[in-house]
Amino acid sequence: MVETGVKDNLRFFIVVCIGAVIGSILNELLASAGAPGWLVNKLTLGLDPPLLLDLVVLRFSVGLTLTMSLASVLGMLIALIAFHRRL
Repeated sequence: MVETGVKDNLRFFIVVCIGAVIGSILNELLASAGAPGWLVNKLTLGLDPPLLLDLVVLRFSVGLTLTMSLASVLGMLIALIAFHRRL
């Protein structure tokens, strides 16, 4: 059985991820509408290209890229506020 604290943390993580996705969608809509560059500018962090370990029989690659924008941060903040008001 999953403890209540773990469930709350999982819900919190899911809400933040949903907020980031909604913010990213909003960022793309703003970019296609011709919003100013400072509003739709993106910052990308991560491994590009991914780390690759090739053992001939087995190929293992690890990669993670995080792309943040002002809209995705605002989406996460709105999701956090909504999450805390719901509790």
